[in-house]
Amino acid sequence: MKKYRLTDQRTVLGIVSKLTTTILQDKDTKQKFTLQNPVAVKDILHSVHITIATTEPIVSKPKSLVCVLKENRVELRVKPVNPYQDDLLQVYEILIEPLERSAKRAAIEDISAYEFKMAQTADLGTVISIYGKTSIINQILNQWQIHLEQILANYGYFIKKIQIGFYYAVDTQLMEALAASKAPYYVRDANKRIFYSDRGFFSPKKLSEIYIRSYLDSLLLNNIKSTLIFPIFSKGKILLGYFEIISNLPDLGNPVLQSDIEGAEGIGPLLSFLDQKAEEFVFQLEFAYAKDWETIIRTTPVRDISQDGRGIGITFPKGTNIETSTLGSPVSFQMVINSSPYTFYGSLRSIKKGESNSTNIGVQIFQCDKPEGMSYLSAYASNLIGEAVS
Repeated sequence: MKKYRLTDQRTVLGIVSKLTTTILQDKDTKQKFTLQNPVAVKDILHSVHITIATTEPIVSKPKSLVCVLKENRVELRVKPVNPYQDDLLQVYEILIEPLERSAKRAAIEDISAYEFKMAQTADLGTVISIYGKTSIINQILNQWQIHLEQILANYGYFIKKIQIGFYYAVDTQLMEALAASKAPYYVRDANKRIFYSDRGFFSPKKLSEIYIRSYLDSLLLNNIKSTLIFPIFSKGKILLGYFEIISNLPDLGNPVLQSDIEGAEGIGPLLSFLDQKAEEFVFQLEFAYAKDWETIIRTTPVRDISQDGRGIGITFPKGTNIETSTLGSPVSFQMVINSSPYTFYGSLRSIKKGESNSTNIGVQIFQCDKPEGMSYLSAYASNLIGEAVS
């Protein structure tokens, strides 16, 4: 393994706090920054926010900030908290790469993945448009509606229900317009006719006033005060469906959305959360229709693993031909944890050339063949990282 990927809020905050006296450099523009005011945010993502400072105007919003310490190269992966404040960033991942002279690198080299397989998957759009909601799809929809309702309720949202739909079956002006725009849509308060149209959200001004009035009246007739429709994309950014979050209260019943929608705990973390869940939902659908599993390699070294156990990097030797594979393809592999084999399932996220004609891939992990597997992998990763980031 050559890198540690850190995602735990407490760990990320601890590292960022130690870097407030260090100069970091934008990986792309090479502009230099210092970090200020690291803070753990009590949002749905368990975010860590920082404020960046520089002696010159910011050239562009950084995506990655790097520095080299005594034994490690540290990279902060960041993104804007809101579109109106260039210096406020969320640190969503930290990569720590032990330098060659560091003894920590050698201590974590002997980790392997076994029986790495890849599958062909059906075109979900075609399957759904031809066969509609099959029993398999309906089962997944029901599980996910309950799953999302529970999570949002736990984080201060008052949810009447969540509907998951597919755009092949839309039959209203609004849904047809959303399908064409591929944008999210948010009615903050149907009674006061308040919509959210920043961050690329669909604006109701694109529809007729008569239609919007009728639409809002229909919501109020059903005691719906707010609704958020979030698009779901399959492989290749092809629009597939949507999450529709419905509430009896304005702003989904969430006091932060009502008082400070662009704040640290406002619409930004909610959208990032829904984006993550949409990706996981699509994987569940694709996995259900995966076929023709092919063994790519029997054993191969693990290059890096994320602290939460949800991401892993694997190196393939020359001749495996994995470089021609399709991103998003379902994959499976085994890892041995506490002397027991666990099979993990995920999707192919990245393919890059490595050293000596090898190929490095990134896999996002979504599930395991045993219920305890995901938590074991997370604990396993945290133990590996352990002393290196203390």
